[in-house]
Amino acid sequence: MRLAGQRALVTGAGAGIGRAVALRLAAEGASVLVQDLDAARAGITAAEIGAAGGQAIVAAGDVSVEADMDAAFAACEGAFGPATIVVNNAGIVQQARLVDLSVADWDRMVAVHL
Repeated sequence: MRLAGQRALVTGAGAGIGRAVALRLAAEGASVLVQDLDAARAGITAAEIGAAGGQAIVAAGDVSVEADMDAAFAACEGAFGPATIVVNNAGIVQQARLVDLSVADWDRMVAVHL
């Protein structure tokens, strides 16, 4: 339990790498806020952490929306204390050549990644 007492916020933790990171942090003893745009997927990850004896809560929201992330950090602090670990994992993929992307698609991708 190398991370006992630590409080982690993991974005994009409903699936893929973010989910794996959240599960591993919990297995190492951290309390985890599972953040994802998809609340149902985030809930599945949090439930799996809980079933394994860990502590997790969900904050659904869009990482490109400041108010959503403010709410996620506030939820973490309210449940566990201030986040001591933040994994900014959320990302999106545009299945198109760069020259074929619309400005809106480009702006959305940049907003999520940054």
